[in-house]
Amino acid sequence: MLRILRALFIVSVLLAPLAHAADGAAGSESDEPPLSLGITGSTPGEKRKNPTSILKSADVQRLVLQIAETPMSRSDIEAAIADEFFTLDDMVATGLLREQEGLFHIDFNLLSVADQQSILGVSEKLGHDLAAAFLTRRSEFETLAQTHKQPHLGNTELFYIVLGCFSLDWDGLDLTRELGHRAGAQRNIDGHRFTPWAKETGADVSLKGLYWGSHNMQTTEVNFTTFGDHDALPRFGIPDMLWSQGKTFSRFEYFAEGQQAARQLVSAYFPNILVDIGTVMFSLRDQDLSISQLQTRTEIGEKKLGRLLDLLKAADYVAQYGDNYGSVALVLGPEDADMVNAMIAVGRDIMSAWHEENFDNIQSALSDLTPIRNGVPFERVYTEIWHFIFGIANRVLVEEGFFAEPYAKDRRHQGFRPLVWAKRIDETP
Repeated sequence: MLRILRALFIVSVLLAPLAHAADGAAGSESDEPPLSLGITGSTPGEKRKNPTSILKSADVQRLVLQIAETPMSRSDIEAAIADEFFTLDDMVATGLLREQEGLFHIDFNLLSVADQQSILGVSEKLGHDLAAAFLTRRSEFETLAQTHKQPHLGNTELFYIVLGCFSLDWDGLDLTRELGHRAGAQRNIDGHRFTPWAKETGADVSLKGLYWGSHNMQTTEVNFTTFGDHDALPRFGIPDMLWSQGKTFSRFEYFAEGQQAARQLVSAYFPNILVDIGTVMFSLRDQDLSISQLQTRTEIGEKKLGRLLDLLKAADYVAQYGDNYGSVALVLGPEDADMVNAMIAVGRDIMSAWHEENFDNIQSALSDLTPIRNGVPFERVYTEIWHFIFGIANRVLVEEGFFAEPYAKDRRHQGFRPLVWAKRIDETP
């Protein structure tokens, strides 16, 4: 079974930029915090149960960096956080610290500048090797792709999403956990499962071309995904543009209650908008249609349909060909499920063999990372490492022309590719 939705809302927050609190990250613009940070998963709303809230201030971040170098006693830490809203026990409960022989060590994936550079250096060759392994099976993927036809798209767009996102990213996360190479959520608090992470700023690691980030939203029938790097943010795609709607009301800072009410009102209509967009995209998947034909097929009112088409044209989901409109974004329906699952199965074979050959060497090469020295299991750190490896592999597959280019010159919106896909694909055994 294609196990997509299990990972869907986890991976979208993993390597998100610091300013995107909705993606699980947090930070302060003042006092130059030394860390970028976030969580994999979701956290409770109560601040003292949220590791990113605890780590928000620059002072606390510097304290954690100090503990990473030299474990500290309870009394010293409690003195340092005496004026904070949280306690040392809260830091332990949220997975930031752990006690060992009377001293407290970091207990999460905190990477120094040197750590990040080491991971990138090791991952570069590994990413090339992984990409080469996929290219050896290229003819199989080309054969499987023959069942999917969209008039204005080629196989490169299909491979970028199905292999780059569904296989290397989502199924790769499942597989590495099943193999015991990657740990699951570190904490479960009030029903929220999460793993905190942080990186020291200043590593000068470019995220451009590291295609490792999916952003996702779903209705009862249709899923919307953008997949790309985290250099070109925000993305002018769906769901990203809907996530940004709150900015519309930011000018009313003096009226917080009204601002919140307006955001909730717009959010309440998200499903309606997405259902209509999904209907339009699936109607245009197999053939170009005029507005009148599209209106007959979708039963969407003329004015509303016109506005939806204007939005989809601006976002490069559809294009106009004379009097007709056609889909230029990948659309996958239930009939594509067998093809998608077959591609993912091949990808899983490739990744399984690749890990068998490489994992022990990866663990040995990166055994001196800060969290490892502090007793954090390598399996918890491997989530970050795997993202660099498959992100680089995706970049190489783009460079080889096997995957579509997110930075193609003819694309107005750079750094990602969009997808509209039937939820039933995920439910197909």
